[in-house]
Amino acid sequence: MIRDNTLENTGVSIAQEQCTCYLHKASTCQCCSEACPTGAITLTLNHPIYDAALCLQCGACESACPMGAIEALTPSDAQLEEEIISRAVLNAKIIFTCKESEKKREGAISLKCLARLEPSLLLLSLAKGASEIKLISGECQKCALNHTLPSIHKTIEMTQKYADLCTVHIPIALECAQNISDNNLTCKDHSRRIFFLKLFRKKRVEPSVETAKIRQNNTKIPIPKKHQRFVQSLQLLAGKTPLPCSDDALFLAPNIDTTQCIGCTICANVCPTGALETDTSEENLGITSKRSRCVACHLCVDVCFKNAISLDAHNDLDTILSTQQILLYERQKNEDAFSCVTEKMGTLLGAKIYNT
Repeated sequence: MIRDNTLENTGVSIAQEQCTCYLHKASTCQCCSEACPTGAITLTLNHPIYDAALCLQCGACESACPMGAIEALTPSDAQLEEEIISRAVLNAKIIFTCKESEKKREGAISLKCLARLEPSLLLLSLAKGASEIKLISGECQKCALNHTLPSIHKTIEMTQKYADLCTVHIPIALECAQNISDNNLTCKDHSRRIFFLKLFRKKRVEPSVETAKIRQNNTKIPIPKKHQRFVQSLQLLAGKTPLPCSDDALFLAPNIDTTQCIGCTICANVCPTGALETDTSEENLGITSKRSRCVACHLCVDVCFKNAISLDAHNDLDTILSTQQILLYERQKNEDAFSCVTEKMGTLLGAKIYNT
């Protein structure tokens, strides 16, 4: 795994090798840069660029990244998991507080910002026995990180829907504290600091990182830890209860339009987690899907020059928990492969290719 050594002691770790922009130039993922409230992380060329001077270590980028390429280190995932489990196994109420909250509760888990939380962490709390979950924040509207508030609400909303689907009805509440005290460095001071840093910082020219070669199925990137935690927590919560369906579309899974697909298998070759794989026999070539491995990174959609693949919404637990290989596409090997290649080259070049 390639990590950016320049980020030591910044509170953030980036594994470039897990970023879809690094894995393939066709990737359109902008999750981390769109989630960052201060512009501290941007996607330039084919990898994330991090500006420690602008970073407030809120963790929103980590929560947004489907590939787990970014990890906030204050606290780290391992530390946060340990704190959550130690409280949840006692059937205790788990309280998360942000650094600006005046309400310092004994036993609460303190975070730089509640945007550090994402559904897999809250589901872990429920799966391990938490009796209630409460998130306590300062006045988000006055904070430099106020742009993270919608994502915090979204995390709570989605977690509650996942839990309801598992017939687990445990309240998850957000409490916004008032009358924040004037510290030496207030939220407004943070906002001013960010404004002037953006105004006067020099534009940096970042070197391009060599794009990773397309990986074969036997050398896939390990499934991101937070996706493993998400699936495992759902399995624990679901237990032996029936798997009902939700009115909401909660999960995404790949689907192939067989009328458009030509069986080039690019999607399976670039899929970083092995959610898509090729299935070959003496006569046929197929593309299969293991939905439990899909993190909805959209890389398969981005690379398909025929627009034959999509991530379809599903509302049942079996979609995300299924470990079965589902056949999405199959063709005979003796079909004219050359026509597929010329069609692809013609699409890429924007011109028809003739055989002479």
